[in-house]
Amino acid sequence: MTDEQRKERNTHNLTECNPAFRLKVAAILTDMEGHGWRPRIQEGWRSLARQKQLLADGYTKVGWGMHNATTGDGKADSLAADILDDDRPNHESTRFLLMLATSAKAHGCVTGIDWGLAQEDRDTIRSAIASRDFDTKIEVGWDPCHVQIGDISIQEARNGARP
Repeated sequence: MTDEQRKERNTHNLTECNPAFRLKVAAILTDMEGHGWRPRIQEGWRSLARQKQLLADGYTKVGWGMHNATTGDGKADSLAADILDDDRPNHESTRFLLMLATSAKAHGCVTGIDWGLAQEDRDTIRSAIASRDFDTKIEVGWDPCHVQIGDISIQEARNGARP
């Protein structure tokens, strides 16, 4: 994808995010670009039908997630975005994933980099992020490119909580 196409895609996906979360994701994209990456929002908001299909296909573990958040009148208000390395969208490097997680944390978000891992592996990731050692050898959780707001649970978001 060209830089123009990537940036247009990111701009569109940002419009479907909650305004406060949108600012955080935009800052994360800027951080990643500042380090020479070409981050692409693969998906921000998604319909419940799409979520159901992803659940059935094993790509998610929840029937309603942060991607599905809407405003009171049903408009897209996503609290999650999947951010890929546009140069390697199917095989992000550990360096990219650790930098993404570090930037997400700095902006009050979390990623799925450590989801489903043993505590020892989670500790290794936390240590790498804290020391900014992006070349640390790590095991990667089941959804490492997923970025979501960090201070609201799925249930709270489903009940209408927003940043």
